[in-house]
Amino acid sequence: MSATQLHVWRDPLPADIAPLLPDFLEALPGPTHIQLSGRDASRCRVVVTLLHGNEPSGLTAVHALLRQGLEPAVDIHIFIVNVDAAREQPMFSYRMLPGDRDLNRSFKAPFDSDPQSRLAKVLLDCWQTLAPEALIDIHNTSGLGPSFGVVTSIEPEHEALISLFTHRMVMTDLVLGSVMDLSGRFCPVVTIECGGARSDESDRTALIGLTQYVSLAQVLDLAPNNDVIMDYFHHPLRLELLPGASVDFGNEALLVRGVTLLPDLEQLNFNHVEPDTRLGYITGELTDVLQARTSAGENRLQHFFHVDDGCLLARVRMKFFMVTNNPEIARTDCLLYFVPA
Repeated sequence: MSATQLHVWRDPLPADIAPLLPDFLEALPGPTHIQLSGRDASRCRVVVTLLHGNEPSGLTAVHALLRQGLEPAVDIHIFIVNVDAAREQPMFSYRMLPGDRDLNRSFKAPFDSDPQSRLAKVLLDCWQTLAPEALIDIHNTSGLGPSFGVVTSIEPEHEALISLFTHRMVMTDLVLGSVMDLSGRFCPVVTIECGGARSDESDRTALIGLTQYVSLAQVLDLAPNNDVIMDYFHHPLRLELLPGASVDFGNEALLVRGVTLLPDLEQLNFNHVEPDTRLGYITGELTDVLQARTSAGENRLQHFFHVDDGCLLARVRMKFFMVTNNPEIARTDCLLYFVPA
């Protein structure tokens, strides 16, 4: 089957689902659309997971849910997307296959430049046809850290959907070509970052939230007995590597023209970062190595970071999240996200 085609699997029985997650993944013929009939067939919801092959908590939750045979409240459409990257050995190690573009940066025109953009267009057309009442996209964070949800606007339905999984809510106006950018085009869309990959806590977060999303009759309104107090983080910026610069991790500067981040930097996820906190080392000029642009294109790097004697330091009090210790993710996506504290 072509990597840009969707295999449709209607109402699998628990007995049809391999008991072990690796066997379940291996049995999928490629990008897969699982359709589950609900009690109310007049409505449907969409679940997207495994857009990144190294983020397995969503797939783990889907597998457990299918094994339970839970009857959904409404029709549920589950999209398991980057199957080939996920099962490339060692399993769940590749965000995308070498040479492929990031699928979750491909949901924007033009849609005919490569297989990833063509698959994104197939998915987008399918979701628009389904006209769901909600869409959730389940991920793991790039490094260690707690769960949070991401939205492009803060509406009551976004809060209700995220509260099924977590109490942290990030509102961004950065447009990256991700599924999250589609919110409001045909339904509310939220991204759920369950926490670090290969974490039992992340898997529990995904399963508890997905079970509620599938089984509750109403998910777009906060339940009267919902006592979740949301923490809000507005307009994060991305700390990104500039073209031609290198990135590494260590306790001393290792590179020519680049940044060396401290190896335990991901411990700062969702913690306060105080002014002059040492984050790593810069070889070369700071503005030749890193950038931090707003959605309007303004580079705010030097407002938040500075260099002293080769050390990369925080200039103001901030909160970090999505800090990664994976050099490939840091190089091809970003080093971290941050907001002023």
